[in-house]
Amino acid sequence: MTTSRVSASRLVATARAAPWRLLRDPSSLLVVCQLIGAGVAFVANILAARELEPSGRGELALLLQIAYLSSLGLLLGSDRSVIAVYSGSPARIVTRSFARLLVAPSAVGLVAVALALALPLHGVQSWRGGLALALLFAVINAFVRAVRSIAIAAGRYREYLGYCLASGTLMLLAIGVLVVVDSRNSTVWMLAYLVVGTLPTAVWLGRWAWSVPPANAAQSSAVRGALRVSRREGLQLFPSALAQSGMLRLDRLLLAGLASTAELGMYATVATMTELIGWPLLAFADSRLGRWRAAHDGGTLALRGILVTVVGYSVAAACLMAVTLHLLLVPLLGISYQPAGQLVVPLVAAAAVLGVSQILVSLLIAVRQNSLASVVEIAGFAVSIVGYVALISQHGALGAAVGSLLGYLACLAGAALALMRVRNLPRRSLDGPAHNHERGP
Repeated sequence: MTTSRVSASRLVATARAAPWRLLRDPSSLLVVCQLIGAGVAFVANILAARELEPSGRGELALLLQIAYLSSLGLLLGSDRSVIAVYSGSPARIVTRSFARLLVAPSAVGLVAVALALALPLHGVQSWRGGLALALLFAVINAFVRAVRSIAIAAGRYREYLGYCLASGTLMLLAIGVLVVVDSRNSTVWMLAYLVVGTLPTAVWLGRWAWSVPPANAAQSSAVRGALRVSRREGLQLFPSALAQSGMLRLDRLLLAGLASTAELGMYATVATMTELIGWPLLAFADSRLGRWRAAHDGGTLALRGILVTVVGYSVAAACLMAVTLHLLLVPLLGISYQPAGQLVVPLVAAAAVLGVSQILVSLLIAVRQNSLASVVEIAGFAVSIVGYVALISQHGALGAAVGSLLGYLACLAGAALALMRVRNLPRRSLDGPAHNHERGP
């Protein structure tokens, strides 16, 4: 009787402690942050779709894609390399190092904003203000992504959770105001994204940049010396990041050119919701990248458990998302979005395949095969371009959805083959002569 009572007490204590253990686990906290972002994006997407209608939603999607792709060019892959190179370093050092990496690219971005306002842009005069805001948001978004990378590298997950809560709250407030005033101008919505991105990012980066410096001066010096390694690895990863975002964003740009902004509006609305499938996987990969690299260096990286978990989640999430969107798409967005129903299945499948492929690409980075990761994603990007060009002009948004799926499948197949090949190489061949030099702090 006593033993059973003790066992019951332990079970109760374990159940009560489980949420706190979850919040102490880095990958779980990062997934929570992703879920907050996903929830905010879901609500913002629905409100924008209902307020702007397909054509206006397409205009906003086009401006956002320009901003996201431009910010990728400003980062030059540093948002991923910093996570690997500066893993476990103090927030003050990582923040200041990242700021130095972004100084010159940000200056280029601001020059682009000035040119967009000053040059005579024939045929897009009505877009001048929106384009300038999108380019300015590209600069801000580079620092937004820097906040996430710094939090992961420095282990500031709880502070990053606060950042996500603040950003999400501001975004919902801003969109609520736009809905109340019945704003149907995509440029005004773009301005809201810019303001929401700027305020919390400036606060959190300022706090970290002026936080208490590390007591170990030698460690501080060594971490600063990793700046060159981070820049070099970032440049190695830049083609990979460009190809990944190209697969995610180019479909929107081509839809606007080869079809219409109304087609783009329906596509972007559904794709924004289905992409939520992959967000937890990206959070999981980023939070574990430093740990996977350390395990690889120690010869203890085990892939089977990772892959079984990832594939199981992807299948379950894809099924749930497909059923949910089939039931709720028109009630949530309105009758004007009924033609978007045909996009659900290919976009859900594409999102699931993308999530698994990005886990494999992250594993390639963990085993120090940055260039191979870039080759794999570039190959997938090339397949997606062929699919977009061949299918969008004939099938519109459905062609873009199928083209995305084909590109992601190519990336998944290439990453799987590359990882199998790398894992079969001897460790000396795998790590190469520069292994110890590239390890960083």
